[in-house]
Amino acid sequence: MNRPSVALLLMMLCIAAVGQAQIATSQKEGSTNHAAVRAKNSAPSIDTSSWKSYRNEKHGFELKYPEMWSVNAGSGTGPDIIAISKPRRSAEPNASLTLAVQKSQNPKRLAIEEWFAEQIKVLRASPESTGRLMLGEHAAVFMENTNSFGKQRDIFTLLHETDVLSLSYKRRAEFDAIYMAMLASFRVLK
Repeated sequence: MNRPSVALLLMMLCIAAVGQAQIATSQKEGSTNHAAVRAKNSAPSIDTSSWKSYRNEKHGFELKYPEMWSVNAGSGTGPDIIAISKPRRSAEPNASLTLAVQKSQNPKRLAIEEWFAEQIKVLRASPESTGRLMLGEHAAVFMENTNSFGKQRDIFTLLHETDVLSLSYKRRAEFDAIYMAMLASFRVLK
């Protein structure tokens, strides 16, 4: 069965949340695995002291990223999208953490777990795995799916009760520790 790409899934969550369209759904055979992860505790010890900080004053959060990586903030209507990427080199695999801020997607002010469960139900989605994790000290949920590009992890957390922040990346053994260190550094600004 085909799985929706990360961009399509983010678009579907956004569209479903604002009721703008009917969504085609994907089904998966078999059961869903559930897990709980703490990014801070499961991140291998990576020295992040020379890493840069990405601080988003508009949405009130920050996280660290490797000093050689770059930040590219998109523009336009819809969710604010920020890509934090490793420089592209022809013989090396690409690595990128994509963040999308979806304003007012949680008008009921549900806990992130409740919001996520409601979205999965509305979309009739069947991720390969789902679970809870902590982004720094902030509660979050994740799901994983495999598509033609590989295994994709999507993480969702709340910003200021009504805005949803999603963080997405392609799972690759050589970059997973870096992603985990980035997630462990996440914090919401007061």
